[in-house]
Amino acid sequence: MRNPSLTARLRIGFVLLFALLSAVSLLGVGRLFQIRVNYEDDNSRLFQLELESERMRSAFILEQAAIRSPSPQQGPSRLDLTAAAKSFTDAAERSSDLTDDDAALESSLGALVVDEAAWRKDVAAPILRGQDPGLPVQRRRTTAVTSSGEQLSENTRAARDDVRSSARDDTRSTTILVAAGLGGALLAALLLFSGLINSMRAPLARLVEGARRLAGGQLETRVEVGGPEEIATLGGAFNEMATALERDARERDRMEQMKDDFVLTVSHELRTPVTVVKGFAEMLIAQPDSLSARQLEAAEVISESAGQLQHMVRDLLDLARSDAGKLRIEAQAIEVRELVQRIGRQMGPEFDEKKQKLTVQVEKGVPEIRADPDRIGQVLSNLLTNANKYTPEGAQIRLTAARDDSMVAFTVADDGPGIEPDELDHVFERFWRAESGESQEVGGTGLGLAIAKSLVELHGGTITASSAPGEGATFRFKLPIATDGRPGKARAPAEAKDKAGAGT
Repeated sequence: MRNPSLTARLRIGFVLLFALLSAVSLLGVGRLFQIRVNYEDDNSRLFQLELESERMRSAFILEQAAIRSPSPQQGPSRLDLTAAAKSFTDAAERSSDLTDDDAALESSLGALVVDEAAWRKDVAAPILRGQDPGLPVQRRRTTAVTSSGEQLSENTRAARDDVRSSARDDTRSTTILVAAGLGGALLAALLLFSGLINSMRAPLARLVEGARRLAGGQLETRVEVGGPEEIATLGGAFNEMATALERDARERDRMEQMKDDFVLTVSHELRTPVTVVKGFAEMLIAQPDSLSARQLEAAEVISESAGQLQHMVRDLLDLARSDAGKLRIEAQAIEVRELVQRIGRQMGPEFDEKKQKLTVQVEKGVPEIRADPDRIGQVLSNLLTNANKYTPEGAQIRLTAARDDSMVAFTVADDGPGIEPDELDHVFERFWRAESGESQEVGGTGLGLAIAKSLVELHGGTITASSAPGEGATFRFKLPIATDGRPGKARAPAEAKDKAGAGT
């Protein structure tokens, strides 16, 4: 069963989170609104109750005034007493509707009504009949009504304070609950996204590690497919890509092997007939009297072309052997000065022919290197041949050797036309030749530098090229010194600088 997609998980998570936040918000806001409404209603009701209690107090004062004679000639007013009593009773009835089943308020209101009725019975009624109820009775009944009225007012104020305190407490508790709900929603969101991240972390980590191993050349790498649908799809695509790369790599290796075998076979088979052709051409050239001028020229062309073909076959054979891992070197301790001087002497005639000056310089006390003298000689010959071909007549070429830490650095530099920056990165590629006019005139197969690089790396060394247009080119390769680090044979100071070629 496939896991839900990341989009579906996020959608479900957001819906649940939105529903939870909405519910908490609506309940919290509704509760706060209800608390406010209840507070305002209760506050208004109790305020009205206070007003009614004041009306009852005023009505009782009017009742007291009605039983007092304004003058000796005029007695108590029954009509005023009745009106004041009715006002008191109406206020009491309205107050009864405002107590809202509050026991304290109902009790104090009932006591006030009872005390007022007792005052009318024991004080007001006798006075209206012309009887004197006595001052103690009047004071006692009047004080009871006044005290009951004050108690009702006090209870009403206490009720208002209770309502205010209750509204404040309810608001605080509701706010805390809403905050707790929002905090819970945020915690749920955190857990949701943490779960999503954790569900993606492991498969993504496997993909990253797999990509790193695949980039490192481990084409058999595969990853476990899992996690959300998108990550699982990505893992499947990665495995398909790795399978395709492995299949292509096997096919490429097979084709490379076929190519190497073909080049190796063809080069080996071409070497003998080319040698035969060149031998017969040289034999004809050695008998100029038996040939006409045209025949002699043709023999020379055949010999020259066969020689070029021999070089090409040799280069191809070396490259094919190198690619196939069959190129072998016979390493031995080599005295650097002797090697460099020998190559300089061998190349001298070629530089003389173009009136170029070859300068050979070896640092005093340079140690021996461990290498195959023929193969390193081939590297130096290739570099010097390139310098000879690509520099004009009268140019100067410098061949130097010096110690560089644990290596010996060989440098071939010229003051020729140089190499363009965008071409410098390709000089060691096979069959590559610069597109300049000089390159086209010189000709060649473009294999010399590739072979030089292969041979240097086979010895555990490195080779680089540097150049600037119009400032010549410099090729430099380094080889490890012999294990014992023994210096080469010392020479007299006057011989520290050797020269070969034109001008020496």
